[in-house]
Amino acid sequence: MRPVLPILIPLMTAVAALLAWRWRGVQRWVSLLGAVALLIAALTLLTSVWRDGIQVVQIGSWPAPFGITVVADLFSAIMVALAGLMGSAVAIYSLSSMDAEREKFGYYPLLHILLMGVCGAFLTGDLFNLYVWFEVMLMASFVLLVLGGERAQIEGAIKYVTLNLMSSALFLAAVGILYGMAGTLNMADLAQKLKNVHHPGLVTTLSMLFLVAFGIKAAVFPLFFWLPASYHTPPVAVSAIFAGLLTKVGVYALIRVFTLLFVHDVGYTHTLILIIAGLTMITGV
Repeated sequence: MRPVLPILIPLMTAVAALLAWRWRGVQRWVSLLGAVALLIAALTLLTSVWRDGIQVVQIGSWPAPFGITVVADLFSAIMVALAGLMGSAVAIYSLSSMDAEREKFGYYPLLHILLMGVCGAFLTGDLFNLYVWFEVMLMASFVLLVLGGERAQIEGAIKYVTLNLMSSALFLAAVGILYGMAGTLNMADLAQKLKNVHHPGLVTTLSMLFLVAFGIKAAVFPLFFWLPASYHTPPVAVSAIFAGLLTKVGVYALIRVFTLLFVHDVGYTHTLILIIAGLTMITGV
């Protein structure tokens, strides 16, 4: 159950904070305790993976590749631990910085729903559920952006959600094509089946769809134009969780699919990613 706890803890925290919506003080302590519990669970998971190797849970006891698989390897466990650390830092900072208006309209439940989406994206073992967790993050982050209702926030949120919806549409289209080609969306199963695909050009084209979809979410060059308009408008605590986690999920997804699935034409795909990464660093985004 250890790989599931970093997903369940933010969910339970969000529900508890929502039930306590009339009492701001209770919400604050629920949020803080939930964030600390997430950090402890994440560090425990990281220790377990380091000591015992990859941790796998089949949700509902359905075997892979048919069921929902939660997988924690060293890479994902490190990212979950960083998410727990960032969530704890933001929860502590929010105690003294978040205004009453945003607290009243669901800041704390939304923060933990966002953390749930981030941890779910890091721990999922199949592409469709990666899409689901991206959408959980998108919904929570959009509401966090518009809390307060200032004009600059609304404008930034519109740009943010428009580009990210485009990214989600590309991602879903790529997932559908990939499923039609391989008959599975489990990443471990896909890694084996894509080796036997007899249309390498089609796989390379498909990898470019994933590159654009995840590149928008990671705000890489030249797909970063939504980020400067969005991240400066919300409060510092919200901007911190966005900058510290959201784009990193996009980077994680890029690394995951291009080291596990799309390894048939590394001379082209990985060189392109290297160039994009260099341009992203040079342009300062």
